[in-house]
Amino acid sequence: MRELAATERRFLLLCALGVVLPLVAVAGYRALDRAQPAVPPAVEEPAPEPAGPPPSPYTEFTDTFRRNETITEALARHGLAKEQVLELVSVTRPAYSLKKVIAGREFAGNLYRNGEFHEFRYRIDDDRYLTVYRDGGSFVPLVKNFKYEVRTEAVTSVIEDSLYLAVMACGEQPQLGADLADIFAWDVDFYTDVQKGDSFRVLLEKKYLDGEFVRYGSILAADLMVRNKRFSAFRFQNEYFDPSGKSLKKSMLKSPLQYTRISSRFSPARMHPILKIVRPHLGVDYAAPAGTPVVAVASGRVLLAGVDGGYGKSVHLRHNDGLESIYSHLSAIVVRSGAQVRQGELIGRVGATGLATGPHLDFRLLERGKYINPTKKVLPAAPPVAAALFARFAGLRDDLRLRLDRIPLGGDMARAAPNVPPGGPSWK
Repeated sequence: MRELAATERRFLLLCALGVVLPLVAVAGYRALDRAQPAVPPAVEEPAPEPAGPPPSPYTEFTDTFRRNETITEALARHGLAKEQVLELVSVTRPAYSLKKVIAGREFAGNLYRNGEFHEFRYRIDDDRYLTVYRDGGSFVPLVKNFKYEVRTEAVTSVIEDSLYLAVMACGEQPQLGADLADIFAWDVDFYTDVQKGDSFRVLLEKKYLDGEFVRYGSILAADLMVRNKRFSAFRFQNEYFDPSGKSLKKSMLKSPLQYTRISSRFSPARMHPILKIVRPHLGVDYAAPAGTPVVAVASGRVLLAGVDGGYGKSVHLRHNDGLESIYSHLSAIVVRSGAQVRQGELIGRVGATGLATGPHLDFRLLERGKYINPTKKVLPAAPPVAAALFARFAGLRDDLRLRLDRIPLGGDMARAAPNVPPGGPSWK
């Protein structure tokens, strides 16, 4: 019995140990686990914000001069006191007189935050600008040239209505049309000769400032197709010549104005529209709106600038080689008797003064005292390329010819239209 009781006690003890020891081990593990230091979860640090540019110490302004406005009035709009402006004008005078500011021209500048003057800039013209800046206790005035990037580009278009509209239709500025007309003005009358379907292609320089188109440079070469006839021009030593080296410039322009039509031609016998009698009409009548500019067809001296009986307000010019030209029925005259005028210079405007039924220009041409038909006059050309320079001209011409021929005449071209910044070129 005793042995049996001892055996039972040993069995119960082993069972108890089997239950207690695992519980003790688990409790000890948990106690050790709680004793370990807690590892905080990783926290992502925010990236530092980039520091912005420091605030400018200046207040900037940009503006244009208004009509009849003084520089004092213009700068007063931007916080400059009269005394500051007077000092600015005074110190700038050796470099440029600010009394010559022109309405519509851009100016810019900046002031310190306390209102004191720091810098002033004024666009003198398309090539130069004035800058005046503070250097310590004094002002420094300088006239600087704009630093243009000059690019050679190609332009081509088909004429649907007029040369000027064709130029604008291909994204260019009207000035390009005027430049082209100036080159070919002695051979082509752009108001009667040009018709729908004619075309042009041009190789020219364009000037850029800070990556933006500002203005045109020289036309290097051009083709103009008028009624299936090609006129070509090549620039050489600041003049334009045809492929054979003959000058495109003649002694006289083909017409003295932009007109809509010839309303009356040169005739030995014409019924006068007002007097109702038949008499010679020794000129050509160009119908044009009142106020249309009239220019001198050639350089010369003004013999008459005033009223000439039934011809109304008239200008009479004497040129070289025994030639004289007369412009009548003007509404206004802008030259004086005895003055010298240049070819293409404005001399008056179309009107209907004197015996006239409507606005038009009566243009007459005399050769050694005899009236001749202006539309039939064969005009002598300026001197051709000098023989000693012809080899140089031919080399340049051939290179430009190859480059022109790569331009599809009147075709589409992948090019960006020039972006003309308002107010003219910048001065960054």
